[in-house]
Amino acid sequence: MPSNDVNPHYLEHVMHTAEHRTVQASEDIMAGNGTKLLAKGTRIDAGTRDRLLRYKLAKPLEDCMSVADGVVPAVFGPLAQQLLERHSLLGTLCGAARLQALPLRLASLNLSMPVQSLLTIYADHQGDRLAHSVGVAMLTLGLAQRLLPGQAALHLELAVAALLHDVGELYIEPRLLQRDAELQIAQWRHIASHPVIGHRVLKPMKGAGPKVAAAVLNHHERLDGFGYPRGLLEENFPLEHQILAAAEWLMALIDSGVGALARASVASRLIPGEFSPAILDVLNSAVRHSDELNQWLEQQQQPLLGALPLVETLVGTLERFRLLRIQASFSSTGLDVGDPAATLLELASQPDPRLHQELQLLIDEFGWRLRQLEREALLRAGLLPPAELAVMQELIARLRGTASVH
Repeated sequence: MPSNDVNPHYLEHVMHTAEHRTVQASEDIMAGNGTKLLAKGTRIDAGTRDRLLRYKLAKPLEDCMSVADGVVPAVFGPLAQQLLERHSLLGTLCGAARLQALPLRLASLNLSMPVQSLLTIYADHQGDRLAHSVGVAMLTLGLAQRLLPGQAALHLELAVAALLHDVGELYIEPRLLQRDAELQIAQWRHIASHPVIGHRVLKPMKGAGPKVAAAVLNHHERLDGFGYPRGLLEENFPLEHQILAAAEWLMALIDSGVGALARASVASRLIPGEFSPAILDVLNSAVRHSDELNQWLEQQQQPLLGALPLVETLVGTLERFRLLRIQASFSSTGLDVGDPAATLLELASQPDPRLHQELQLLIDEFGWRLRQLEREALLRAGLLPPAELAVMQELIARLRGTASVH
């Protein structure tokens, strides 16, 4: 966890950046006991690594180092423009009247050297994630201008939080962040801690501060209490933080390239309590003014019967564990009535291909929800007594499709 003890994972990312950029002390770096470890202007590289790890520092390393020729606000404008050209949905969600101003506003942000350096190290760690962060910042600005008009200072704070929302990942063992990593309970808790880590790093940082840090802390929360790390409910999850959380969710869907607006629309109807009505109104307006949903449905060619294994998993898991919130949404589709195979066979015999495509979309969304539930179960399981932990482990196994059938 980040503190005045230098986090070894973060330091390894610093060393990676130092291989092709100049990283140096922006002031004297002092140990907690008063020993000067590095003088101002000294390069931070492999030769200084062990010294920094050996001592507890008087100040966080992030606050007393700089990266030359790193990420500066000027790069955000062209990158934002490229994203707008590549993903028309961004413009639909942000609002046409604000579209041209968003890249300019991002390019004009005033970022402190510690913030720029941290963002540079994050971008060097995962280059494609800088584009994701800029996309989240655009969506955050667009939504904030629509839902919180006249609060320019807050809009800029949220934009900075959007750019930095995942920097906590720099402090986590890299192999745990690999997309195909199968995580156990303790490992998932490390992953789920990245908003907390980001909050701790950013709260005292010049150019970030408590408001930016608070938004970063809450960017995976949901209004109904099913987010993490704290499971906030209703009034404890303010609209400005919901805006960042919704922007991060929507940009993740856009990055996936699989019908972002279609998935977002289905998710908001099946699980309607995750965000406030104001945010859902923006989403529904985007659906009405975009043909993306229809275009995506027309492109889907997967046979409906191919979804049978996932439907059977859904039925079995929901019956065994009575996951009432998801079960109510699943029941509303009619897919849990009688024999799933017979139900799907009957639906597949219908001549309307659009019906098949919409059902496939629903089934895929429920599959994604079960994977999300697996992550939630992993996060919370470590806090349970042994008997309840055994039940939770069975649920996790069923969600992964590895449990034996009773």
